[in-house]
Amino acid sequence: MKKKKVTLHNLIFPIWALVWLPTWLWLILLPANYLIDRLVFTLSAKKTDPELDGKFFRKHTWKLWLFGFLSDFIGSVLLLIPLLIPPTEEITRHYNQTFFGKFMNALQFNAFQNPGALAYTVFAIAVAGVCIYLFDQRVLIKTGKFTKEQAKSIALKMAVFTAPYLYLLPAKWLY
Repeated sequence: MKKKKVTLHNLIFPIWALVWLPTWLWLILLPANYLIDRLVFTLSAKKTDPELDGKFFRKHTWKLWLFGFLSDFIGSVLLLIPLLIPPTEEITRHYNQTFFGKFMNALQFNAFQNPGALAYTVFAIAVAGVCIYLFDQRVLIKTGKFTKEQAKSIALKMAVFTAPYLYLLPAKWLY
């Protein structure tokens, strides 16, 4: 019986995989993400209702923050799916010369190296942004402080300013 040869193409995680792995970076990322969400939410909501106070924002920002992370996870799942496709034996032999290999390497390490990987990464960011918009709109309507139109406007700002653009960050900038 012939044993299969196992090839490891890399051992460095792509930046978007950080949402899956609790590391020391979370000590920085979690509070920073909360502060960004709080800032965008506060600035957007204060334009709608200047009377809102800090207690209101403390009560609701954490919900928006958690749904933002759920949205980031959804976007990262989209980026993970292609990596679960096993390469054929022919592709494995010439991995870095094939479209598949170039796409996979770019998807993991630098999306700007391959137009397909860049488009796919932007698509994953857009899906995460749409999720942020839909989740946040629902949370904002449930507060009872905003009309549907106001909630849509605030949720749109949250989606645009808090989408996971870090997925585009080349991994070599961190390692």
